[in-house]
Parts: sequence; structure tokens; C-alpha cells
Amino acid sequence: MKTIGSIGLGAMGGSYAKFLIEDNYTVYGVDPDTQNAEIFRSLGGVLLSNISELIDKSNVIILSLPTVPIFKEVINEIEVNGKLNESKIIIDMNTISLDDKIQTKNKLENLNISMVDAPVSGTGAQAKVKDIVVMSSGDKTIVDECDDIFRSFSKQNIYVGEFGNGIKFKILANLLVTVHNTVTAEALLLGQKVGLEEKMIYEVLNAGAASSVMLDKRMPLMINKNYEPATASMRIFLKDIDVITDYLKSNNLSSPTFEAAANLYNQSKENIPITYDTAAIYEQLKTTNE
Repeated sequence: MKTIGSIGLGAMGGSYAKFLIEDNYTVYGVDPDTQNAEIFRSLGGVLLSNISELIDKSNVIILSLPTVPIFKEVINEIEVNGKLNESKIIIDMNTISLDDKIQTKNKLENLNISMVDAPVSGTGAQAKVKDIVVMSSGDKTIVDECDDIFRSFSKQNIYVGEFGNGIKFKILANLLVTVHNTVTAEALLLGQKVGLEEKMIYEVLNAGAASSVMLDKRMPLMINKNYEPATASMRIFLKDIDVITDYLKSNNLSSPTFEAAANLYNQSKENIPITYDTAAIYEQLKTTNE
């Protein structure tokens, strides 16, 4: 299984492709973004002009797409080509609703395509250094076939059970990330307000029990106002927040801390460019406190 197709070559998909190429996989790629496409080509990837050709040439196809509408467009294009003579595997690494995952799995099965639900925990910056965890779910036999692929670009692949469990764990992870990122901004702003030096705020908090991956990765971005290029963009994370919010509602649960943090993100739509890193929630917090 040495031929991989990658639809989406951005911060995450581009990193997956890079490590797969380094591990001697033949990787075909499609991405309308010319910068992403050229970086992929420079790494040794084979750039194609359309999805149909990529599906035809690849045994396993990785989907890493920024929005739900783009995801649905890609699936529709795959459907148009009809049932395949040769079976394929699609690894869906996107954060979309569980319902969308299940509906897509059923559509693809009619086309002789098996689908693995395998979102990751980690940012774009972490993906660049293989510091991400894959949460794979679906048919165990098919997931096992993909294990070497996952290990090529991640530090760990955790099989979490039946199809859809991957996105369930991803929603839990992103709920925590939403809160951790927001309280990191709150702690920094409070520390500044009471006269503490920014570098020391970071070093002291990161050394103790109050630390988190988000504090470690994002507080320096907040301090330096280093929001582009994004390790995870506001555009993508606002989409993820909607997925979490809908999932909570569908399960009749309230999440007061998440909901407060999500409200701040939603306010940021009017003030923060969607291309900025989610660390820019710090700027929205400052605006709210003016």
C-alpha cells in the first residue's frame, strides 16, 4: 500500500504528505491553493489537476479539508464518478459532524470505497514535527491496514473503536482546547494588568501544574502577536466550535465553561481576521475588556 492520494495540502494535509513522501510513499495531491500545491511539489509529491485522476491512481486517499462545504463538494465529485472497479480506502481526518461522517460512509460504501474516521489531536505546528495523535475508528481490519500510514506522520495512532468514535473523541479534545486557549489568554491579560513581565508569566505558568499544551504553544504567539501563518486558523476553529455546540445540543448537555469561551470566539468574527491563529482570541479578550 505505497500509493497515497491527498486531497487538501494545507497546514495539516501538507505535513501528512511531507512525512509520507519521506517514507517513500508515492503521494498524489490536489489543492486549489497554489502556494500549498507548490510546496507539495517541491517535496516530491505528484500534483494532479483533478480529484477523479487522484482517486484512480491512489489506493488510499486522505481527506484534510478546511470547511464542511468543501468536504461535501469533494464527496459529491467522488460520487459523480460512480462505483469503482477496484476497492479503495478513504481516511477522513476532518472535524465535521458525526451525522455527516455516517452519511458519507454510507455513500462511499456504495462506490466500493471503505471509510476510516481518523481525526487528529494537535495543531498545524505540531503536525510539522509529527507531534500529533491520530484517533482512528471504523472497521478494525481496514484501520490496521492504514496503521503504517498513520505512524508515518504521527507520534501515535490510537484505535478508539467503532466508526464515529474518532470524531467523538475529537469533539472532546476540541472542547478542552477551546477552554484552554481562552483561559491562557485570560491568565496572560490578568498578569499584564497587575504588572507582571510577560516572559516570566509564560515561564512560571508553563513550569507548574497550571500548564497545558495550549499555554505552551499559544501564549508565546499571544505575547509576540504572531498570528500568521496560523498553526490553526480562526476560520477552521470557528467551524469546529459549531460542531461542538451542535453535538452538545443533540445530546441535551450544557457546558457552561465551553459556552462562555465559544461566545468570545463568536464575538471575534467582527474583529479578528479568519486567517489569524486562534491565539488571536487574546486580542478579542483585550477588546472585550476595554
